[in-house]
Order: sequence, then C-alpha cells, then structure tokens
Amino acid sequence: MAKEYEPQTVMDLTNMVNSSLHLWGLSENASAKLLCLSENATFKATDPQTDKEIIIRVQRTGYSSKDAIRSEIAWVKALYDENIIDTACPIPLITGDFVADATTPSGEKRMMVAFEKLNGTEPNLEQSDLAHWFEVIGQISAKMHNHAKKWKKPEWFTRRKWDYEGIVGKNAFWGYHRNDADLTDQEYDLIDDTLSVVKKIMDGYGITDENFGVIHSDCRATNLLVDGEKLNVIDFDDMGYGWYLFDFAASLSFMEQSSLAPELTKAWIKGYEKVNPLSSYEKSLLPTISIMRRIELMNWCNTHSEVPFASENRLSVTKDTVRLCQMYLNGTYLK
Repeated sequence: MAKEYEPQTVMDLTNMVNSSLHLWGLSENASAKLLCLSENATFKATDPQTDKEIIIRVQRTGYSSKDAIRSEIAWVKALYDENIIDTACPIPLITGDFVADATTPSGEKRMMVAFEKLNGTEPNLEQSDLAHWFEVIGQISAKMHNHAKKWKKPEWFTRRKWDYEGIVGKNAFWGYHRNDADLTDQEYDLIDDTLSVVKKIMDGYGITDENFGVIHSDCRATNLLVDGEKLNVIDFDDMGYGWYLFDFAASLSFMEQSSLAPELTKAWIKGYEKVNPLSSYEKSLLPTISIMRRIELMNWCNTHSEVPFASENRLSVTKDTVRLCQMYLNGTYLK
C-alpha cells in the first residue's frame, strides 16, 4: 500500500485521467489536474470549450468492487434527486454508466467516477462559527438516516459493514492497533483496555434495523464544503452499513483532541434532534463511538503512509489518541 501514490504512479494516474476525459463527453481541449491524494486520487477536469468542470475520483486498487461503487452512486443519486441534502450530482459517462474502466500507461487497471464540481471551503477549528456548522451536519445526518431507512436499495446493492470488527477489530478495514510500531507496550495495553470497554458497550447496544443501516460514515471536515449558508456533503466512498450514531463520530474526526470537542458534540446533538430525537442512552454512547472512531483514524494513519496527511500527522495523531483513550477510561472524554 505504501507504493500506492509514489511519483510514477501519480504521473500514470494523471495521464490516464487526461486520456479518458472523452468518456464524459469533454472536448479534446479539456485537461485534468490532481486535487488531492487520500483513500483515492481526486482530479479536477476543466473543459475550456464549454467552461465545464467536473471532479473525477480514481479508485484505490482493491478497495471497492464495481458493484460497491455503483451502490454508492445509487444512494448519492437518490439523495440528490430527492433533494434530501446538498451534495454533488454523479456525472454519467456518455454510455449512461457511472463507473469507468481505464488502464494506466503502465498497464494497471483502475475504476473512475465523476461528480459535478461544487463551490465552498472545508470547515476548520479556526472558524468562529464551527459549532453552527456542526449543528447543520447533525441535522443533515438525521435526514440521511431517515432516507436510508425508507430507501429501496437495488438488488445488487453491496457495501462494507462498519461494525466493531470492521472498525477496530483484528481484521479491520483500516488496520489494527497492535500493528502500530509507534506504540509502547503500556500504550498497547491502554488501547486494549479502552477497546474492551468499547466492545462491551457496543455489544450491549447491539445491531438492529433502528440503530444500524446505510450511513455516510465519513462526514469529516474534508468531506464538507461551506458555501455561503449552505453545507455540501461530498465523498461517499466509505459509505456502508453502520451504526447511525457513527456519523457523529465521523464528523468529529481529527478534532477529538480539540478543547472545542465537547461544544461541537452538543451542537451536533442539537442539530440531529431538530429532525430525530435522541434518548439519554443514545447520547451517553457518543463518547464510546467517538473513541472507537479515533482509534480507527490512528490505524488509518499507520496503514496509509503514502497519503500526505497520514505521513505528516501519524505521530501526533497516535500521541493524542493515547491521551484521549486515558480520558475515556477516566470518564472525562467529550465532557
């Protein structure tokens, strides 16, 4: 995985995308530039002949099947068409399909999808109105959950399952903390103790049709765009089956260590309850679900060293995660 985005690979992906723009009906004068590298590689394509701009996502090798990607597009399109939330409309190929197959100059096969380009900027911890936007994302999350519960999924719908094992288990999708070389024996034990408590609580919560279903699962700041009074939700690449409350934990991603985290938690709850009520029991689960997500993020940084953010922040994320686990066991996390 560490070779996923080495310079030659990025160059190959860029050349592949530029040679594939006709698949979306762009002119021969169109060109694409890399926007960012994360789980996938994302490009912005511009056609000077029509002034059209689209976002193209090149899928990471082996992360999602074609049916899984089609399933993602189906839900995003339903949310967009039914005006449930503000999100980017998927752009079909000239064939009418949504998933493009392509091959890099080096012969590597990749899949690509495209979306309309939206305006806006990511919310961040420096914003004075960040709590307001957390209230908005809480409200948006509740709307997505209500839609998911009623939505008739296609027969071929398939997505990964973000349960305890998928999030932090030994075979979790983003890695296992015991494989993190940056942890000391004492820190391994601390995280083990934390996860022991987390598992007991989540086993008690269980998995039912009311608390577990199709979720975005990655509503963090990098997947949100503030555009005036509007908040756009993008990048459903990690959507799947999970606890609905996991969308809260995702919204707080990489902000858990901030002194603002308790305030942001209250804001999210306030927004969510504008649409759906939360019981005292459900609210009491939020720190548990959040610390589970935080450990998952630490594991993601450890297994995605080729991604610039992970490489630059891995050590600080690990250090803060250990501290937050101690706070969780002390009963002071998000308090």
